[in-house]
Amino acid sequence: MTIDQPAWVAVGLFVAYMAVVGLAWRATGTRYDALVDSREHVVRGIILSIGLGAVLLVIVTTWLGWWQAALGEGVRVGPAWVLVVPVLLGLIALVNIASIDFRSPQARLVPWILVGTLIVGFAEELVTRGTLVVGLRDGGVGEVWVWLITSALFALLHAMNALFGQSTQKTLVQVVMTFFAGTAFYVTLMTTGSLVVGMVLHALWDLGALGITATNGRQRPVAGAAMLVTFALALVAVWFVISAA
Repeated sequence: MTIDQPAWVAVGLFVAYMAVVGLAWRATGTRYDALVDSREHVVRGIILSIGLGAVLLVIVTTWLGWWQAALGEGVRVGPAWVLVVPVLLGLIALVNIASIDFRSPQARLVPWILVGTLIVGFAEELVTRGTLVVGLRDGGVGEVWVWLITSALFALLHAMNALFGQSTQKTLVQVVMTFFAGTAFYVTLMTTGSLVVGMVLHALWDLGALGITATNGRQRPVAGAAMLVTFALALVAVWFVISAA
């Protein structure tokens, strides 16, 4: 299917996804600061709400005929060393998962959180590193701007948390860190040639973070330090992959 103004179509889909999730959170009374406090919160705030957004993405991506391009066509870009970025993302996620307090009564939520984060990984990667990347590229946007726009909108997606109970200060920090995370996931897409890799890593990353929160666990200092190193490497790596694109 030939799409007029594909870049704006992709941006419009992103806005529609945000609206669906936001309206679902409003309708279910979801508070971001209580997202993993109970099974009901996980189901309403993650599985149901993000799931509705995912359904929208599946329908529109199918209608647009963008699945093959959105999931990646197996074309790897950049030097081999750049693969250290997705490897580190995966290792940090595993360390965080190991830091979940599985002895806590709240550990019973972990399987529900896993289901939710699988949906989040699928939806957020598809709408940012998938359809947005396809639409921007088809619209003639340069690759530097593809990286900046997709990472910035990924960060903006999390700014919505301030409307649902998260403090402004925490939200600002999250927005900044999410931009760097978006850069790392963009590098992952480019260097692996597959959006599915990013979806899995994203799901595992969120599982560790939300699992620690749900069980009042403690993130190991090595994971926090490695995250900063990974984000710094991603900022360096992005120039190599864009130059090779």
